[in-house]
Amino acid sequence: MEMVAIELILWLGFGLLLWALKDSLQKIESDLRHYRLGRLGSDTTHRIQMAKPQRLMEPMGQYLDQPIYRYAVIDGRHYRFDHVCPKELTTTQLPQTQRWIAPGLIYTEAPLPVA
Repeated sequence: MEMVAIELILWLGFGLLLWALKDSLQKIESDLRHYRLGRLGSDTTHRIQMAKPQRLMEPMGQYLDQPIYRYAVIDGRHYRFDHVCPKELTTTQLPQTQRWIAPGLIYTEAPLPVA
């Protein structure tokens, strides 16, 4: 009978441990969600939105049957082609210095080269 009581106490302890672990993980998840939402509103990042270039210069290739341009002017600022990244593969954030142009081109802010 002593073994049954010991086993019962051990199972109760194990159950309490699992319950405490579940509560801790839920708190961590809540904190991470709060942190992530806070970062989305910060000045250093922005949600990915399709940028509308005012001017495109120097075609250099193709991606998904669309031309890739080396330079773009977006909202009066100069950007240089950086890499290809489809919207569905990106995170929900880009640095403030980058813009996403359809069909999945990432441009980074950079001065135009002197000709």
